[in-house]
Amino acid sequence: MVSKEQIDAARGLVPCDVNFVNCSVADLFRGEVRPGLTVSVHKGYVVGVGDGLAARTEVDLDGRVLVPGLVDAHVHIESSLLSPSEYARLVVPRGTTAVVADPHEIANVLGYDGMTYMLRASEGLPLDVYLMAPSCVPATDFDSSGAALFASDMYPFLREPRVLGLGEVMNFPGVLAKDPQLLDKIALFWDSGKAVDGHAPELRGRDLSAYAAAGIRSDHECVTAEEALEKISKGMYVMIREGSATRDLARLVPAVTPRTAPRFLLCSDDRHPTDLAEEGHIDRSIRLLVDAGVDPLDAIAMSSLNAARYFGLRNSGAIAPGYKADFVAASDLRAFEAEVVIKSGQIVAEGGRLVRAVENRPAVLRDSVNIKWLTEEDFRIPAEGRRIRVIEARPRTLITGEIQTEPPVREGLCVSDVSRDLLKIFVIERHKGSGNIGKGFITGLGLKRGAIGSTISHDSHNMILVGADDASIFKAARHLNKIGGGMVVTDGDRIVLDLPLPIAGLMSDRDAMWVVERLRAFDELFRAEGLTNESPLMAISFMALPVIPKLKITDRGLVDVERFAPVPLFVD
Repeated sequence: MVSKEQIDAARGLVPCDVNFVNCSVADLFRGEVRPGLTVSVHKGYVVGVGDGLAARTEVDLDGRVLVPGLVDAHVHIESSLLSPSEYARLVVPRGTTAVVADPHEIANVLGYDGMTYMLRASEGLPLDVYLMAPSCVPATDFDSSGAALFASDMYPFLREPRVLGLGEVMNFPGVLAKDPQLLDKIALFWDSGKAVDGHAPELRGRDLSAYAAAGIRSDHECVTAEEALEKISKGMYVMIREGSATRDLARLVPAVTPRTAPRFLLCSDDRHPTDLAEEGHIDRSIRLLVDAGVDPLDAIAMSSLNAARYFGLRNSGAIAPGYKADFVAASDLRAFEAEVVIKSGQIVAEGGRLVRAVENRPAVLRDSVNIKWLTEEDFRIPAEGRRIRVIEARPRTLITGEIQTEPPVREGLCVSDVSRDLLKIFVIERHKGSGNIGKGFITGLGLKRGAIGSTISHDSHNMILVGADDASIFKAARHLNKIGGGMVVTDGDRIVLDLPLPIAGLMSDRDAMWVVERLRAFDELFRAEGLTNESPLMAISFMALPVIPKLKITDRGLVDVERFAPVPLFVD
């Protein structure tokens, strides 16, 4: 609520804290850029726009256009591999002043403690970090997570002002089957008037109607303009995702018109820090939209006001009295660059750099990598049939294919064949030491030797390994256990490169640029090795996600997502 002092400041009875002068304002309510205005701010909120108010200080914006701070409507901060404070260090200079984060990655590892860590670690930043309570912990019954959150566990989060609703409901078959535990979670937040996010790739027709009727009002998984328009017509908001592994904007932009634009939001979902540092964040999506012919003001609204309306942030998303003084100053809306970033009326970034110190709070969390003692023999796959199912990894999409082929067999064991780009893939349960190991084959990565491994495998984040030989795979598993989680490349008994991620096996405790440089080293290595997949570690991190078609693998084995059922490795 606006204070009495802010009312007095708006009337000119007391001086404002600061006037931003010599600027134009992107007025998203009138749909125009209004030149030659002064924006007056008091106690972190706008109290006047062009109202001739006096202020204690002035900031000259040199004729730039002032737009609302940018909002990422759906992101998993953990997927940046950075702690919340280091994540802010990368995105705030790009103009992002708020994100709506679904911490289901860390919640699937640490449960309630993971959610609490994200709340506390994101306090006091020059970035508003709002959270959605994870709906899918565990994500499905096909894999083993480190925790479970039921509706009763989520009730305390309703009292957290930064928790805006229920995170993406990925288990859409569970909604359609009227799973009572899932419907209880939806009802808890729906009845409290909070948002319920969706996740329903390629869901159409009657099933989509049933999904929306359950109270789910958004989706970020559309891959065609037609799918986006159908979801909008059924009352949903569509979040246009431009992440690292999945970039949907070019396919969805034909659906964006002046009439439909208010139903679109922008999000990154999963975006690596190298892409954040080199390409940008939501600012990049704005540039892509404008280049594709979308009106700049519609693009700005999709990155700010629309998200505020959907999530019920009544004082955010616009430049008007009573709204938070979160702005971005840019010289040109058609070639959008965040030149000055203002948070709560104070400049926090300028020229692409933070000008305000960010406190990095140390994480106090339990060890999250607990695997059963392994031997090299655990990675053998006995030949039990003539044909196998193979996961087909595809570039720039989370959707995989299924190939059925004859495996190479040596001494009664199925082995990798790099000449056919046929590699062994394993998922090891890493939370409770159960000893579960899912075994399979994958194509589409182009790995010629050694192995790659990670403790990032959505959404349960068990240990995932792909390799050309068992010795390299075994070494990768042992090293990931040793460093408390992370990423690794091995060749035989040699560690080629690693990136420790000691915060839940998902995030680094180092600074953002150190992580960026280490990831660049991975990229250079993969290019030198001639891998066909441009981001193999990110690609394999989604191979254990049994909610996106077609064939995936968990610690319990292969899953046919279209049938939503486990399937054996051997076809016959």
